[in-house]
Amino acid sequence: MAKKRSCRRTADEDKIHEKAVKMRKMTDEQLSQELNKSKGGRIGGKLLSLLGGAVILFGIILGGNMALIIIGAVLMGLGQMTQGKAGDKANKQAYDTIVPEIVGNIFTNIQMDPLPHLLDAKDTNIPLPSHSYCSGSGYIRGTYHGLTSELCTIKLTDVDEFQREETGLWEKNEREIYRGQWMLCELEQEFPTWLTFWPRDKMDKLFHSRTIKTGNEAFDKRFDLSSDNEQEALRILNISRMERIMELADNSFGKFAVNLNKDGKIYIAVHSGHAFFDIGKGKEDPGQLRQRYIRELNWFTDLVDVFRSV
Repeated sequence: MAKKRSCRRTADEDKIHEKAVKMRKMTDEQLSQELNKSKGGRIGGKLLSLLGGAVILFGIILGGNMALIIIGAVLMGLGQMTQGKAGDKANKQAYDTIVPEIVGNIFTNIQMDPLPHLLDAKDTNIPLPSHSYCSGSGYIRGTYHGLTSELCTIKLTDVDEFQREETGLWEKNEREIYRGQWMLCELEQEFPTWLTFWPRDKMDKLFHSRTIKTGNEAFDKRFDLSSDNEQEALRILNISRMERIMELADNSFGKFAVNLNKDGKIYIAVHSGHAFFDIGKGKEDPGQLRQRYIRELNWFTDLVDVFRSV
């Protein structure tokens, strides 16, 4: 008769656990130092940018003094570059320290920056604001419960050309209008129709834009629903799933949209304003970053689970 294994850790397992905790503490301390350096770099860069703006303004007040305007522009550019470098370095440190463990606890067969990409925003019916360019970054591919999945950050940029009165030169102004976290999961099953639901805005409510009504008042107030087969869409998006979606909506970290294709691909887009595993303004310590990364990643997989058993 086989011996029943004790639930308590052995002395060797305790040592391994203690070593893992110690290593995490060491890396967290190093990350904390890097985050503090990043704060200093960002503050210094911001002050340099403000100084540059002040010099440009002073040059304009003096009748368009080109020397001062150029100096101000250089200072502003250096300030923005300093802020960007400080943030990028801290982001990489946080990524290298925290992300592999978190992603490895949820996905298998992980690939960082895989090529070619599976997730393309243009492949979906998810409505997006008008833009000049669409770009993706931070691609991570893995297997979730046997299903091929991919994460990335989608950024939309609008570009305007304008002529500066003081110099007469034409310049381009690039403006980020959207940054969001996206996930693709291949559910490996076919569906009788496609469906897309996305946040309902004030104009939709005002003009009563055409949308499929589900009969769930809370859902219909919060989302628009579109499909080429209303009956089949409502069979897929049944009462139980809508209730689970509304629970996730209450805990979301941004407005989100979902597109389910006939071939079984589900796309989830959250307009969070930041990237996956982004340190944001750098105010969170390593422990808080780790918890946020886990919380956001689990939110995505929870939404996949809503449709995984269709």
